[in-house]
Amino acid sequence: MKLSLAKSTFIAKILGVVFLALFFGAVVVSAQEVKLVYKIHVDGLSCPFCTYGIEKRFSKVKGMEGMDIELKTGAIVITMAAGTTLDEMTARKTVEAAGFTLRDFKQVQEGAKEKSGE
Repeated sequence: MKLSLAKSTFIAKILGVVFLALFFGAVVVSAQEVKLVYKIHVDGLSCPFCTYGIEKRFSKVKGMEGMDIELKTGAIVITMAAGTTLDEMTARKTVEAAGFTLRDFKQVQEGAKEKSGE
C-alpha cells in the first residue's frame, strides 16, 4: 500500500503532536510528584511536651506531610506534600505560635516521590 506524500506528511505531524503531548504530560506529572524537605532549628525544645506543641502547630500548615524532631539538637525535618512548599515566614510564625524561636531554616532536599509506597 502506497501513501501519498500529503498523507504521510499528515501522519508524521499527528505522530509528532502525540509524542509532544506525551512528553509534556510526563513533565507535568513529574513536577507534581516533587516533595520538598526542610530542616529547621528551634531554640527552646527541651521535653516531649515541647515537641508535641510544635507537631500540633505544624500539623495545621497546609501541605505538611511529615515531620521528624530531634529533641537534643532542636532540629526538625519537615516533608511537604508533592506540589507544596514551606516558606521561612510561615515556619517562623508557626514556631513562634508554639512558643519557641526559629534559629535556622533551609531547604535540604528536593526529589521525586518514591513509587514503592514510602
